[in-house]
Amino acid sequence: MISLLLTMTWRNMLRSKRTAVIQLLSLVIGLTCFMLIQLYVSHQHNFNAHFKNAENIYRINLIRDDNRPQTLTPLRLAEELTSNFPEVTEATRISVSTISIRNASGVFAERALFVDENFFSFFDYTLIEGDVHTALQAPDKVVMHEAQALKYFSRSTQVIGEQLNINGKPYQVSAVIRYSGAPSTIPNEIILPIQNYFQQLPNERWQTLWNFNATITFAKITQATAIPSLTANISDYYQQRVEGLSSYKRYRVMFEPLLDVYLNATATRSLIPPGSKEMVNTFVLVSFMLLALACINFTNLATAASLRRAREVGVKKALGASPNQLALHYLIESLFITLLALGAALALTALLLGAFNQLMGVQIMLSLTFEHAFTLILTLLCVTLLAGGYPALFLSRMNAALVLKGVVDTGHGATFFRRILMVTQFIIATLLLIASTVVSQQMEHLSTMAQGYDRENVLIINRGATVYQDFKRQVSRHDDVVSMSMSHTIPTKATRTSAIVRTHEAPGNEIWVGNNPVSYDYFRTMGIALLSGRVFTRQSPGDPYFEDEQNTANTRGNLIINATLAARLNADPNNVIGRYLTLGSVSEGLHRHQIIGVVEDTHHVDASQHVPPMIYVLSEKPEDLALRWIAIRLKAGFNPDVLQQLEQTWLELDSSKAFKYEWLASLFDAQYHNQTQHLQLLKLFTLIAMVMSVTGLYAVASFTLLQSLKEIAIRQIMGAKNWQIYGLFQLRFGVLVLLATLIALPIAFILLTDWLNQYVFRIELPVSVFAVSSFACLALAGITVQMVAFNAVRSRPVETLKRD
Repeated sequence: MISLLLTMTWRNMLRSKRTAVIQLLSLVIGLTCFMLIQLYVSHQHNFNAHFKNAENIYRINLIRDDNRPQTLTPLRLAEELTSNFPEVTEATRISVSTISIRNASGVFAERALFVDENFFSFFDYTLIEGDVHTALQAPDKVVMHEAQALKYFSRSTQVIGEQLNINGKPYQVSAVIRYSGAPSTIPNEIILPIQNYFQQLPNERWQTLWNFNATITFAKITQATAIPSLTANISDYYQQRVEGLSSYKRYRVMFEPLLDVYLNATATRSLIPPGSKEMVNTFVLVSFMLLALACINFTNLATAASLRRAREVGVKKALGASPNQLALHYLIESLFITLLALGAALALTALLLGAFNQLMGVQIMLSLTFEHAFTLILTLLCVTLLAGGYPALFLSRMNAALVLKGVVDTGHGATFFRRILMVTQFIIATLLLIASTVVSQQMEHLSTMAQGYDRENVLIINRGATVYQDFKRQVSRHDDVVSMSMSHTIPTKATRTSAIVRTHEAPGNEIWVGNNPVSYDYFRTMGIALLSGRVFTRQSPGDPYFEDEQNTANTRGNLIINATLAARLNADPNNVIGRYLTLGSVSEGLHRHQIIGVVEDTHHVDASQHVPPMIYVLSEKPEDLALRWIAIRLKAGFNPDVLQQLEQTWLELDSSKAFKYEWLASLFDAQYHNQTQHLQLLKLFTLIAMVMSVTGLYAVASFTLLQSLKEIAIRQIMGAKNWQIYGLFQLRFGVLVLLATLIALPIAFILLTDWLNQYVFRIELPVSVFAVSSFACLALAGITVQMVAFNAVRSRPVETLKRD
């Protein structure tokens, strides 16, 4: 019986090849998009899920005042937690820094994780070689991932005991971690014992400071119900010890589950760029939209093809077939077609997965787990019922007597249902078209808006304070080098230090400010415009900032402020020059500093946040105020050979440190990397949705044409012109597309307004986008209907009436 039904289904598909191909392609495309998105969504939700007992591991974030949480915490926090709070069974730390590795091929810069000895009890990696219990016991041990072992030793086995020269010291490889491909917020970097990080600190005392945040702390807590009270207790404990040590007034901690840290994206300074729960949820919705479009197309095409099978239904009913038997028959046909489409979609998904991984910057593997198999079976059944349910019901309910006489009465209910499907299609298509256009314009706005600095041709080097002065003297001789400077932070990096400033006129009015210590030529190097006053110069001996810890009243140095701080002081940039600001605290002592310049606001982070008030102080020597970033501005059209010359000069000054640089423009682009990827995917799915909608409209229009052939023939005989028949078709479908557009417009307005509100610097919703998108959908629908109507007016009326 089943084989007979399948044979009949195959013959019907061969009889109506065009309809069958469109049905299959529509389902294949819809199912492929659905599976790719679901694989991506599953990947995004499974970060850190492969770690044992991941549900009991929490990252401790620090919240200062009303700022966003940050992942960096004091180095002493882990020990304080395990010693004073029994709910915390274990704690571990991860600090990050750049190291230099020298081998026979040269010096290479690597990002390294400095971790506690119990690191592997939290993150249970599979080792190719080594023992997790002893790998980090000695400070001269190094753990490598498989890729790094291949890079430095050209093999991933038999490397235990091999030597690596790191920052000028010998280290012994103690373990090699096998590559798994599982998504993780712990990057695959070289791992060193945390004692090596302590050696990089300017002072041993920094290990015990409560206001020096330099490590990410993880804690194991087996009782989730204890989290609220534990959070309150640790926050109080922390507040008591750090109060008065910095410009912040209120300190709190929060426990963030390890399984949620990637998509939550609430904290700054994560080990890897966070994901976006909002975009993942959006793509889930888009995947179901595309699948719905595929099902609607299948339904419309199946209904349109039903007229060719009307006599078949009549004969079967005359021979005694019941409506339920016929419905089952046509459902099995739909199941067979859906099964074919699903098989083709699986093959296409496997074929496209590599390109999709490259587009989204992920490593997704197609594996048939129980969860995936269950999802496929559920999808198969749902698509079969959604796509084939109505055509099966429609065909099985035909009147046998009328059908055999050549009369097919579809009824008002069936017509109304098809119109609903078509309106739904164009609502989805219009929404996606408007959304992709607005998102594209917002991303374009962020990349082209004034950032307060010139990011082109600026080379950034992390660290290098020990060689900075000599390096600057030598590289400044190059014709291609315009200027060079060093600073505590740079644009695209969050401000690391802060202060409280007061005015003499209003000493009780405390203003929180970001503090960026810089060296000479910083503003010229970064292309930050001077609005009034002057910049730091060597000819002004009062410019360098000197902090006297013994007698804070002797602390001196001039200030440069940004335009936001000038506005907070209720002063015009030209009128604020020469005024004094008071820094410090009552407990540590107050000290006054003169404002000598006002510079343009600079976006240190993405445009989702306001530009904070900022002060700049001059660090005459990089080590005085812990400057971390070297910036070199090259002239436009510089000779690429200058980069090799800079590297050579660097290695001559310190052969143990690699010359690793990044372009400031690349760091800026990286801030919006995820959004750019998601936009590309959204544009692709919008195009697919438009194609599916047009196909669905073509199916409905074709169905209507078949029903209206006699009517059109009579109108032609009665003298109707071709343009009148075109107009009849355009009116019939144009009203439906217009209705879909009118429904989509307010929905798009509400959703996109909410999305844009997350950006401080945003575009206003452009009316032109709504108008152009609506016109595009109407025009596309009009062209499609015109193609169908052309076939109608081309037929000869006499032949049509004779045939009917």
